[in-house]
Amino acid sequence: MKVSRSAFIALLAGSTNAHQAPRVLSDEAPIPAEFSFSIQRIESNDPLAKAKSSKSSKSSKTSKAENRVKELEEMFPCLGPLVNQTVVDNYAEKDSTSIQNQGLISEVIGKEAGAGTTLRVKYEQGITKSEMIKLCVTKCEEVEEDCTTFLMREGTNSQGETDFRCKFYNDNSTAAQYDVKNPVISLSERGEFFNYSVFHKGDELLLPAHKGCDVPVGKALKIPITCRALQYVKDAADFWPPIPGFPLSENNCSQVLESLASDFEDYIAPSVNCTYSEFAAAAIDPSKPGVEIGAGFAGLDACLTCLEKAGGNCATDSFCGEDNVITKTCPAATCTLDGQNGQECGTCGDKCPSQCLAEIQTAMLCQAGAKAVWNEEEQLGSCLHADVDGFANYLADGERFLESVYMWMKRPCPIG
Repeated sequence: MKVSRSAFIALLAGSTNAHQAPRVLSDEAPIPAEFSFSIQRIESNDPLAKAKSSKSSKSSKTSKAENRVKELEEMFPCLGPLVNQTVVDNYAEKDSTSIQNQGLISEVIGKEAGAGTTLRVKYEQGITKSEMIKLCVTKCEEVEEDCTTFLMREGTNSQGETDFRCKFYNDNSTAAQYDVKNPVISLSERGEFFNYSVFHKGDELLLPAHKGCDVPVGKALKIPITCRALQYVKDAADFWPPIPGFPLSENNCSQVLESLASDFEDYIAPSVNCTYSEFAAAAIDPSKPGVEIGAGFAGLDACLTCLEKAGGNCATDSFCGEDNVITKTCPAATCTLDGQNGQECGTCGDKCPSQCLAEIQTAMLCQAGAKAVWNEEEQLGSCLHADVDGFANYLADGERFLESVYMWMKRPCPIG
């Protein structure tokens, strides 16, 4: 008896010899799609096999993670056992943020603003960011006293290698937070950039915001200074001198100066006026009327250019110490075999007038303590040379320091 194809399929579906189906039906029409799918689904849907595979995979990952933790503990034995992930998750990350604890205030209280030690990881150690976070949380929790916050700096060099540094703080630290624009250029290594972020317990970062001298910094200071010098000439001589290569008119400069905060006029302008007038007075020649104007601007530009290159840091000795960048003169030039001057001078005693020392100190300290501008081209400002909301008045001792917490006000450097 000849069996129809549909009847045979129905019979085969209930047979225990289903593996024979492809051979018997090889010269017939294809097996219906729904039948083929049901066979495939039954063959792959093995709960026991999947559970064993999943368990094996999880076990392998757990074992690998545990081994890595042991490796890190051996690399950093002084930290002790690393904290678990639950503790790490208690810390919130505030990206593109840094912390400053150096400057006038920390010098007055005689320490680096209550900051703890630093944890560093070198390029060749191969530590990932998540691993560094665990290391730093462990140090903050188990090693540092009352630590609640740490700053992480992730550095990437020109070869694409990564290193890390963490610095630790507590709620009583004399320190302030400020915004940066990652990545931030390194001032010491060519081709190196940093990403900054702050980790803290709880939802809010309790450190106060940095309050800086409200003035332009870096390249943005060039036009306001030139405009202020032009205005100084206009006030003294009642005319607006033309400056080659400087297209701004009197009206344009008025708008520039009016747009600035009062800190510019209070702390920057006196140094501009003094420096210009000293160079101009030295160049007065009755036989050459007006020559002093060009000399004043040339001298001002040379002094400012030198100070910009000399830089400085958050320590007041940069501007107030015996070897400060303003008054120290360059040593005698040393010549190399090719006949060139092989020494680049880093001080400006031969470029800036000593008669304007106090005014220039004021301006430089205002710049160092300005609102931070940290990005892929510049690292400017941020030093704690100003009062910050939440800080005590550490300058109450008027015998050595001024009573005002603004270091750049009036006499800027320590007395005695």
